[in-house]
Amino acid sequence: MTSNTAGGPTRRERMRAETVAEIKASARRQLQQQGPSGISLRAIAREVGVTPAALYRYFDSLDALLIDLCCDLYDELIAETRASMDAAPPDAHLERMKAWIWAFRSWAVTNRRQFELMISFPNGHGAMLLDGSRLEQPLEEVDPVTLKSLEHAQLCGHELAAFWRRTEAEGGGAPAGPPMPEVSEGLERELKEKCTAFIVGEPVPLPWIFFFTSGWVRVFGLVVMEAFGSLPVQEHVDEFYKTQIMAMLRDFGIAE
Repeated sequence: MTSNTAGGPTRRERMRAETVAEIKASARRQLQQQGPSGISLRAIAREVGVTPAALYRYFDSLDALLIDLCCDLYDELIAETRASMDAAPPDAHLERMKAWIWAFRSWAVTNRRQFELMISFPNGHGAMLLDGSRLEQPLEEVDPVTLKSLEHAQLCGHELAAFWRRTEAEGGGAPAGPPMPEVSEGLERELKEKCTAFIVGEPVPLPWIFFFTSGWVRVFGLVVMEAFGSLPVQEHVDEFYKTQIMAMLRDFGIAE
C-alpha cells in the first residue's frame, strides 16, 4: 500500500488526479471540435490510452463526466466575472452589475462550444436556464451544475439587492423608473419565489425583482443570440449592448 506520512496526496492519488485531468482535457478537445453531442467516452479512452472499461473507474457515465466538466467551466466563468466586477469599488453596485453583464457576454461569445454545453446540460434543459422545479428539492439534493449556475447568477443578484437596500436607506422605495405593470397573483408568486431564489438569492420587493428579472432575461437572450450568430445587429454589436444596458438602467430610474 502506498502511504504518505507527510499528509499530502499519495502516489496513487496523484496518478488518479493526473488521469482525471487527462480525461477532462480530452473531453474539452472533443467539445471544442465537435460540440456537446460529439463527446464520446470511447474516443476519450482511446486518446488517453486506457480501455473503455478502465475509464469507468474514473467516471461511471458520460453524464458524470459532463457534470464535472460543466462545474469546471462555471468556475472559469465565475472567476473571470469576479475579477471584472472587483475592478469597481465594493459599493459601486451598478458598475459591478454592468461588469457582470460584459464579463458574461465576453466569456460566452469567446467560449461558444463550452457555453453551448452549459445551456443544454443536464438532461437537455440547461442549468443556466430558469428552472424553479430543481430548486423545490432540498438544497443538498440540487445537482452541482445548477448550484454553480446559481453562484454565477447571484454574483449580479446580490449587487441588485445591495443597491435596493441602499436606495431604501436613502428614503427611496420602488425603482424610480416607469411603474411596474399589474401582474396576476400567479406571476407575482413565481417572481417572488422562483425568480428571486434563482437569480437574486435574497428577498427584494416585487417591483425590483420584476425589473431585474426582465433585464436578466434580456441579457441572457442577447448573449445566446450573439453566441450562436442569431443577433440581427452584426456590425455595431457593442453599441447595441450599451443601449440595452442603458434601457435596463432606466427601468430603475437611473440615467447614466
